[in-house]
Amino acid sequence: MKTTNPFSMKQALSAALMATAAYCPGAALAQQAPAEPEAGGDIVVTAQKRTERLQDVPLAVSALSAETLSRQQINDTNGLVAAVPSLTYTQGNNVSNSTFRVRGIGTSLFNQGSESSVSTVIDGVVMARQAQGFVDLADLERVEVLRGPQGTLFGKNATGGVISVVTARPSDRLTAHADATIAEQDEYRVKGTVSGPITEQLRARVSGFYNDVGGHITNVATGEDKNGFKSWGLRGKLDWDATESLNLLATVDYRKMDADCCQPQYIQTTTPLLTQLLGPVVASRHNREVNIDAPSFNKTRQWIASLEANLELGDHTLTSLTAWQDFKFNNNVDVDGLYTPSPIFVPFSNGKGVLNGGPAGVKQFSQELRLTSPQGGALTYVAGLYYLDLDVTRGFSRRLGSCTAGGANGPAVYGQACAVPTYASTYHNASSKTEQFAAFGQAELKLVDALSLIAGGRLQREKIAYEGNRPGLPLVAGDTAQMGASAGSGSTADTDLSGKLGLQYRFSRDAQAYVTWTRGYKGAAYDIEVTANFVNQRPVRPETVKAWEAGFKFDLFDRALSINTAAFYADYSDLQVQAASTDPVTGIVSSVPTNAGSAVTKGVELEFTARPLRGLTFNGGVTYLDTSVDVDGLSCPLPQQAGAGVNTGFPVNQCYRMTAGGTPYLNVRDGRLPNAPSWRGTLTARYESDLPGSDLAVFGQVTGNAQSAVNFSLEQDPDAVQKSYATFDASIGVRRQDGRYGLTLFVRNLTDKHFLTSIGRAGQLTNAANPYNLTGFIPKEADRYFGATVSVSY
Repeated sequence: MKTTNPFSMKQALSAALMATAAYCPGAALAQQAPAEPEAGGDIVVTAQKRTERLQDVPLAVSALSAETLSRQQINDTNGLVAAVPSLTYTQGNNVSNSTFRVRGIGTSLFNQGSESSVSTVIDGVVMARQAQGFVDLADLERVEVLRGPQGTLFGKNATGGVISVVTARPSDRLTAHADATIAEQDEYRVKGTVSGPITEQLRARVSGFYNDVGGHITNVATGEDKNGFKSWGLRGKLDWDATESLNLLATVDYRKMDADCCQPQYIQTTTPLLTQLLGPVVASRHNREVNIDAPSFNKTRQWIASLEANLELGDHTLTSLTAWQDFKFNNNVDVDGLYTPSPIFVPFSNGKGVLNGGPAGVKQFSQELRLTSPQGGALTYVAGLYYLDLDVTRGFSRRLGSCTAGGANGPAVYGQACAVPTYASTYHNASSKTEQFAAFGQAELKLVDALSLIAGGRLQREKIAYEGNRPGLPLVAGDTAQMGASAGSGSTADTDLSGKLGLQYRFSRDAQAYVTWTRGYKGAAYDIEVTANFVNQRPVRPETVKAWEAGFKFDLFDRALSINTAAFYADYSDLQVQAASTDPVTGIVSSVPTNAGSAVTKGVELEFTARPLRGLTFNGGVTYLDTSVDVDGLSCPLPQQAGAGVNTGFPVNQCYRMTAGGTPYLNVRDGRLPNAPSWRGTLTARYESDLPGSDLAVFGQVTGNAQSAVNFSLEQDPDAVQKSYATFDASIGVRRQDGRYGLTLFVRNLTDKHFLTSIGRAGQLTNAANPYNLTGFIPKEADRYFGATVSVSY
């Protein structure tokens, strides 16, 4: 791993930042709360598809301004977890297998045919698959994280919540901004924007970014760094006042990422042969090395084009949002995690991983039409129609090598290459198509001056079809076919009514309370991965949720203190997971996407902003979360499989087999959802002051994040646990008072606290008799590193 340090003043900077931390006490728990306004200003959001003050919205929302994100060095949606304690992120070996969770709810089914549970929305356009939601945050106005089911206004893949990214619009005057960041371990980032009028009625904005982030994991086989990436993107916007009552906003956004990612690290090995083969890598929770020979990469490319039209119809607004998306993804991962240029003898597992990955594509057209009433009346509402045409394609190739003793290979010598290796391979191509029509609306009716009734609903009809073909032939001539043939197609259709009911009481402009009931819906899905049974496939049924939320929002002391609180309870049914299922024709039991469980999440959230002194600001929040999950037919954790006995009944919370020698299964009762800490929070303290006699201002900031322990396994695997930890980020800097120039020196993970973002059982040389080999993902933020950002504005 490279450790080059671009800063000669590292020790001096460390001392300065430690002093800043000491100066800002109490930076331990809570959350970056609402987007930070000027003193006495209002935070404006569009969480209900209309422009409103955050304090007026009867909904739990974290609003983060572009300035807040920049101050905390949050560069992409993954980093939002450092600012929103109800949001967590789990790293997978590619973007499709990574997931966001809100209040403990996230995707438990990693399949290109299934939807996400936390929806990412960019400028009002819904991303159909979770892989599309991991994006760079460049040239923003704000990010809103809506917590809890949001299906009434945002659609069917928002049962956990919504991450709404709002990018900046063209400006009425000529402006330009650029910033550049350099940090340890070869991290370089550049962003730039130019915006202004072309004519009196036409405005334009062009922005772009480029990132070159070196890997923080070393491949000892080649000396190269892994798990880094290069990415770049361009966005253009035209904002045209076509008439006095009609405004058109056209946006084209292109993004591309090329990552040598995401290879997990061995964090524990107890099988002697595996420990030997890993050498010189030593497995440990602090291991930052791999020893691999197969390519490991993750590439994405995304186009989004949209046209938003707003027509003033008297005091109402008619909005049309038309969008096209084209997303492509490709990846491969070294499945054995070993340096084996040629297949080797091993007692079980494969002797070499050659290929394990493939492309996926998403093409999406959506059309939304909605009517918004004016604010302030006895009845306010948003009502609309929505259409979606979605095509998802998936291809996958797998090729594994092995050795057979005898003949030219001679006797098996474990760990040694064989003279005549054999290979097994498979491949497939599949697709799914979704067509959806929906009508939705939400209204607030004043019952008395201060009390309002909230009511909304979404009626949607969708049809989902799939087609798949696994030829049953090897990928490479001469290989053994790894899987049998399976080809077929099918379709299903469903109609659903989801909705929202509630009451809101406004004590004054500065205080309101609300209580709501919501029903959410996540659509049906077909399996389009290589292991699917395309002949006799049954769709995964929709997942539904009924949720209750009560909140209280208020400002005190002329808005020097703002507090938002919420208590919530959500009950999820027909949880979509990977679990055991019996084929109705063959009777074979296998692990497939299915509806196998239910879950409950409940808890309390608090956010606040305080400005006790001029120039001093505290932003924070904390989430207490209690989750419970019941899931049937999960794969039993490996350490428990050896003791699994035959049980033809229905045991819970213990490993069992349906038949002697059969697959061990586990039925979980009252388990805990993965990566759902009981406590999580952040606190940011910032002080800024003008320098007397100059046009400069100086500032210092410290952010603390803390969370309790989590288990990354739905199976409640006792070894997949990350213990509780806390991290601190800090920065100091100077800027011109008019914002023209600025310099920020920052440190991430000031105390060098180690943590992992995912833990699981190793695949190589790991079975029920050798169960304790573990792998995990160690993020760059698990090491302390220093950096600097220079910004220029015009």
